[in-house]
Amino acid sequence: MRSDLTQAERDFLREVRFAVLGTMNENGSAHLTVMWYVLEGDEIMFNTARGRKKPENLARDPRASLIVADEYRFVRVEGTVRANDDQVVAQADIRTLAFRYYQNDEHVQRSVDATWAKQHRITYRMPVRRVYSSGF
Repeated sequence: MRSDLTQAERDFLREVRFAVLGTMNENGSAHLTVMWYVLEGDEIMFNTARGRKKPENLARDPRASLIVADEYRFVRVEGTVRANDDQVVAQADIRTLAFRYYQNDEHVQRSVDATWAKQHRITYRMPVRRVYSSGF
C-alpha cells in the first residue's frame, strides 16, 4: 500500500460516486455504510447524524477504511478520523455534501429544512494514510 493518492485516483474520487465506509463494531465485526464524501486536499470528509452506529464506532476506534468503486476500478483509503460536532461546521458540511450529490439548491434547502437542521450532525475528516487501488 502507498500513502499518497495519484492524480488519477484524485480525479476519480472527485467524480460524484458513493463510498462505502468501514468501521469496527464493538464485537470486532465490520460495519459498512454507503455514504456521501468529498476529497478535500489529502483528507476525506463525510458527515453523519448522532445516534447512528458510525459515531459510536468511531468514538471507540477512530480508524476507518473507505472504498469508492466503479465497475472494475476502485480506490480504497485508510486513516484515522477526527470528529467535529460543532453544529455550525457540521451543518455547513452536510449542505456542501448535499450540493455535491444533488446539484440543486432547492432540493438541498428542502432537505436541510425537513431533516438535517433537526439533527445533531457530526463531520469527520480522515487524512489519507494508506491507499490501495486497481484499474488505474
